[in-house]
Order: sequence, then structure tokens, then C-alpha cells
Amino acid sequence: MKKAYKLGGLFPLGSLTKAALICGSGSMIILISILINLPFAVQTFLLLAGLAVSVYGVFLLVKMVVKPPEKSLETLTEQAPKKKKRPTSTL
Repeated sequence: MKKAYKLGGLFPLGSLTKAALICGSGSMIILISILINLPFAVQTFLLLAGLAVSVYGVFLLVKMVVKPPEKSLETLTEQAPKKKKRPTSTL
């Protein structure tokens, strides 16, 4: 049984959320490196690091589209069909 990724141990994350957060983190690194006045070498390093993080996030998203996660038998049996509630009395 696989465990869900956790953000700070509080909220379980799905694979789509994880990939989106990684893409966003890379974009924020790039944005910060452009907006803050830094030496050229540091700015270049941050741009390349942000690009690498963003590319990794896109790779995770593409991998998810090409090979979607399959639901295991355990999750299918846990989601048994629920009976519809019917009115208790009819007038």
C-alpha cells in the first residue's frame, strides 16, 4: 500500500498536486532571481536552478499523462457502492 506524500506532515498530497507545486517552485525561483538585484554569477545560478526545478515538475506532469496512476484493488473495494436513501414515508 502506497502512502500519500505529505506537506509538513499535515495534508496528504496527490501526484498532480506535487508536480504542480514543483513547477510553481521553479517559477518562483526564476522570478525572484530576476527581481532581486544580485551579482551576475548568483543570478545565473538561480536562473539555472529554477529552470531545472521547473523542467523536473513538467517531467512529472508528462509522466502522469503518459502513464496515469492505476487504482489498486484495495481502493476499489473500499469504495463500495452506497445504497440510495429512500423516503421513509409517501403521502
